[in-house]
This record gives sequence, structure tokens and C-alpha cells, in this order.
Amino acid sequence: MNRKISLGVCISLIAVACAVTFVLTMELSRDNFNERIAGVDRREAIFAKIQNIDSYVRNNFFDSIDEERLTDSIMSGFMTGLGDGKSRYIPDAEFYELEQYTRGRIVTAGLQVVRNENGYIRITNVYEGSSADIQGIEADDIITSINNIQVLEIGAESAIRMLAGDEGVALVITIQRDGEERRFTLRRQNIELITARGAQYGDFGFIRITDFSENTGSQFEAALNEILANNAKGLILDLRGTSGSLTTPQRQILERLLPRCVAAIAEYGNGSTGEIIEITSEAFIDLPITIITDGGTAEGGELITAALKDFAGAQIVGTPTKGDPIFTRTQSLGDGSGLIISVMKVRSGGGTSFDGEGIRPDFLVEMTALIESDLSNLENTLDPQIRKAFEVAEARTSQITIQEEN
Repeated sequence: MNRKISLGVCISLIAVACAVTFVLTMELSRDNFNERIAGVDRREAIFAKIQNIDSYVRNNFFDSIDEERLTDSIMSGFMTGLGDGKSRYIPDAEFYELEQYTRGRIVTAGLQVVRNENGYIRITNVYEGSSADIQGIEADDIITSINNIQVLEIGAESAIRMLAGDEGVALVITIQRDGEERRFTLRRQNIELITARGAQYGDFGFIRITDFSENTGSQFEAALNEILANNAKGLILDLRGTSGSLTTPQRQILERLLPRCVAAIAEYGNGSTGEIIEITSEAFIDLPITIITDGGTAEGGELITAALKDFAGAQIVGTPTKGDPIFTRTQSLGDGSGLIISVMKVRSGGGTSFDGEGIRPDFLVEMTALIESDLSNLENTLDPQIRKAFEVAEARTSQITIQEEN
């Protein structure tokens, strides 16, 4: 039975709805306003406290103050205070190199360095093929002077800047190793960082990915194409120690290994989620994939492992991954320095989460020591994880062949 509602009743209902909407809006606005005010008050208290400390220190500290070091320490303390262990402040000398590293090409004397606790420069990595590598400089060597200028005189940050600059320029550095001083003449070079390289052994292709930079995807593509040209029957992907948050190369890699799917999903700080890697092409290879992992497989390395496990049936050899799903973003501050800040938690679109416990391998194989592997002759390769990966790949290929024949 249809009933007509009078115009007066309609107007009354509309008025009630408007009133309810107004009240709810005001409540939400008030809560939001109060939250913002509380945040402003808190920040003002923080800034006031810093000013009080600064004033007291400048009036009472017995020695001179290194303003640059003090500023860097304050910024570093702020980011450390976030408490996630990954967000950090990067001084300009280090941030310049980080930006180059992200691009995958770097003008360098061949060294990655940091300031050590004694104010000198500690070498953390020597780039393969650089003049530093050729001359035998090693990680953990300590740089004490550059071009006869003592690091302690000008400060580590200023000395680190001297290592960067125009291509082709020669630098004379003095290093300490085991209590002895040695001098080297290095030349700044434009070096392409190799983060993905391939090899072929019999019917199987092997690709090692060490990190993710802007050219990792193209390097992976080149290695994969060469392997396919040799009619590989299976692919082994070595992701041991592989981490990093750059999603573009991760997408490029997965596009060649997965069918159409949502490969990765992100969860943000406000609780929302979003698709960050969607595979839309059909350019993937249809080969059995075996992955080698260890406790250093994290972030992007874990994401690729999880996605290949879910969507390509990849089998995993090695030890459990790190369990680190937090991806970071790098942000320039405009003065040459920058930040690395955690921005999202990721998981495979197939449902595999690696938060906390990591991904357990299908074949647990421990690595007792760091072993150099000769992939040109697998019989002479002592790396037990690589040997097991090839055994698994061969068994899977044989099984597929039998199924096809039947």
C-alpha cells in the first residue's frame, strides 16, 4: 500500500538530516582541531627545549663547537627518535653518493665511505673495476689524509666531499691498515654499478641480484635474454643478501617472471592499502624458477621471493629470509643533505606476508662460511646452497619433462 508523505514531513526529515550531519561534522572538526592544537603545542615545547639546551651549552661548554657536526647530530637524533631503525638523516657528503648509487652510475674514486667514531673516514666498500679496486684498497681501511690534507684538520664530512667531484681528477689518499700507513693515487671514474649479473651452466641460467638501483632492471633483462638465447630449461635466482626499496626495478624483474597479477600490495601508516606492483603484460618466461635466500634477503628481495612463490610456484633453497617488509623513501632536503624514511609495509599480492618471521625455504641448506663460487664449473663449486639449487632445478625440469611425455 503506497502512502504519500506531506511536504511538511519531507522538510522536517531534511532538516533533521541536515542537523545530524552538522553535529557530526562539528564533532569531527573539533576532534581534528584539538588534535592539531595538541600537536602544535607539543612541537613548540620541543623547539623551546632545544633552544634552552643550545643557550646553556653555548654559555657553558669549555671548548669550541663544530657547528656542522652539531647540526648533523641534531638531525640524526630526530630521525633516530622515530625508533624504527631504518629512518635516518644523511649528511650532504653521503647523500650525494647515495643519489648516484640509486641511479646506478657513480663518479667516484672507487670508494664507499663513512665517518668513523674517531673522526677519520672508514671505507665500507670498494667498487669493482675502479682504480681503488685494482690497487688493492680494501673495506675497513681507514683514510687519514687526502691530497696531503689531514682528515682530522678539516673534518670527516669535508674530507668525504673531496672524494667526489669531476671525472678524471687524481687524488692521493693515505690509509691505515693493521697499524701501517700506505699511499695510493686514485682517479675519479664514471662507473656503472653492476647489481644483476648472469651465468649459464648446462641447461640452467643463474642470475645474481645484489641490490636495486635504477639500472638493475635493464641489467636483469640483458642477463635473462642471454640465458634464454642459450635455451635454458630453468632459472636460478640468487637473492642472498639482497635488499632495497626501489620498486621500479622490482617491477621490471617480475614482469619477465610472472603472468598478469597484482604482485605487491602496500599498507600505509593511516591504515589504507594500495597496489604498488601490477603485472599487466604477457612477456613472462614460462620456466621453473628456484630462488636462493638467506637472512640478508630483505625488503625487495623478500617481496620478489614471495611473489614468485605465490604466482610462479618458485621453490626456495637456503635459509629463512630476514622478515623485513618495511620499504623506505629517500628525500632531498635541498641543501645537499637528505632523509631516508620508512613509508609503507609491503606483502605479496598472493597473500604471502614476510613480516617478522620471514619466508622459510622449501629446502633448508645452511651456509657455514662465505664461499666464492665458480659457476663455470659446478663440480668445483663449494657453495652448498648453489649446489642444492641446481639439484632442485634439475629435478623439477626432469619432472616437467616426464609429465609432458605422458
